[in-house]
Amino acid sequence: MRRSLIALTAAAAGVLIVSACSDSSPGSGGTGGTIVIGATLSLTGSLSALGAPVKAGYEQEIADVNAAGGVLVDGKQDKLKLVVLDNASSPSTANDQAGELVRQDHAVALLGSTTQQIVTATAIAAEQLRIPLVTSLMPVETFASANKDGWQYSWDFFFDEKQQAATVAKALAEVQSNKKVVLFTDNEPDSVVERPFYEAAFKAAGLDVVGDYVFPVGTTNYSSFLAAAKAKGAQLLAGELAPADGLALWKQVKSYSFRPRAAFLASASDAASWWKSLGTSAQDTLAESFWSPSEATAAQLAKIRPTLGKKYADSPDYSPAAVAYAVAEVVTDAISHVASTNPSKLDAAIGRSRVQTTAGLITFNASTHTGVTPYYITQWQNGKLVQVQPPVSGVTYQQPTAGLG
Repeated sequence: MRRSLIALTAAAAGVLIVSACSDSSPGSGGTGGTIVIGATLSLTGSLSALGAPVKAGYEQEIADVNAAGGVLVDGKQDKLKLVVLDNASSPSTANDQAGELVRQDHAVALLGSTTQQIVTATAIAAEQLRIPLVTSLMPVETFASANKDGWQYSWDFFFDEKQQAATVAKALAEVQSNKKVVLFTDNEPDSVVERPFYEAAFKAAGLDVVGDYVFPVGTTNYSSFLAAAKAKGAQLLAGELAPADGLALWKQVKSYSFRPRAAFLASASDAASWWKSLGTSAQDTLAESFWSPSEATAAQLAKIRPTLGKKYADSPDYSPAAVAYAVAEVVTDAISHVASTNPSKLDAAIGRSRVQTTAGLITFNASTHTGVTPYYITQWQNGKLVQVQPPVSGVTYQQPTAGLG
């Protein structure tokens, strides 16, 4: 099992890398010592696209707290230590590592990973361990429905799928077209939740869904769907696919000479690998975004722009890094407010959160354990993602999709 242990205990803002052995004493805090916060992330494997920027966001927020003196717990000033394990994109490994972080590394709270598969597996472990988990990068309707008994210790803030569908529909409706759209969705839980929202939002926006195609994750041949889409005269395409599947679909869209005037693929086209893999064929593809610098205060931007902003300049990875920073902010803010690492007290403090983060003001619904943050439509223009919905000054929404010829 691969372990990456990041200790952030120095008073300076720098990050100290230490060996993989854990502390022998619990990270319970209140002794003028160290409080451990854990995370199991997909740093390798099929879901690794967002692992590195999320890790970078967590690292910096913990370092910033330590540089400011740490947190006050039980009358003593404690420093924080972040322990990160690589789950290699395996949900079962993520579940096991959550237990390891609590039992072996004595983590008092967990920071979430990315994608529905890993987040859910980690959240289930947090519930069993009765240890608080705060996450993002999982749509809130999907998160809320993943535990029919209701979450007790797990919390998620991200966009709402209804909000997502309405924003996508608005962006497609603004395109000069015959309003005929085809929808491609895989059978992952997030796609299952989102598909009916897309259908309803498209209809409300005056779009005609002439093709509604559902298929297993890992599908590589979309020829029958594309033939049907062309035959029906569709000029718009929308979908929810894993990155590898989205790349396969896009290449076949071009090879079959299907020329939608606008195309949006959630989860696939917002990854940095999209332009790297497709080059100019990706020009004018629509993508989703869940963060804008406008959500952070000037003081917060002053912290992350020279670091995360510089590291991920012109890259989609800036957004997950900034949102990860916000996830850590929620946890460290809760520890500071309750001045305790008692799991029940910390969990209650997270539920009462009203904290301004790099992702905006975060509050949670007590019933669903979710908080809703903004959603944006972006477009690949010359190797960069730029926001086109809602519109921003100085950016032109380009039509039709030039990358398809």
